[in-house]
Amino acid sequence: MVSLNFKSILLGLVGAVAMTAVFASVQMYQPAKLPVEEQQQITVTSNIYKVDELDLGPYNDCQHDCHATLLTANNQYYIEVNFDYSGFDDGNGFNHAVGIQIDRLEPELVSDEDGEINAYLDRYEIVKINEALEDSIAVKLQKLGGSHG
Repeated sequence: MVSLNFKSILLGLVGAVAMTAVFASVQMYQPAKLPVEEQQQITVTSNIYKVDELDLGPYNDCQHDCHATLLTANNQYYIEVNFDYSGFDDGNGFNHAVGIQIDRLEPELVSDEDGEINAYLDRYEIVKINEALEDSIAVKLQKLGGSHG
């Protein structure tokens, strides 16, 4: 009776060890993608940014909480932004300036081919993203006949 008890305890222990090994191996084969906050920060730079997607709403009249996706020059990074913009038309008879001004620009997500990354965009990069957006919005609205001159 004692030896039977010892065997069942031993089998129970071996079973527990085997289950732990199975769980450990399952964990080991999971991709080791850290949460974005825990990833090493990558400084994203590009000499130019290309607007890949520009969403100005169903009537192309979005001016608040608009959305765009930009690509770096080498297509390595995708940057999703939310923004507000306003148009201006300054004309005094001699000089005439029509354009778009970004009033708020918030990078929402930066990713590469593996998914979201912990990115750092300095002020200079934000300025270039801002300019690319302004140009893209102006071109899109001009193509739609949005310029009244």
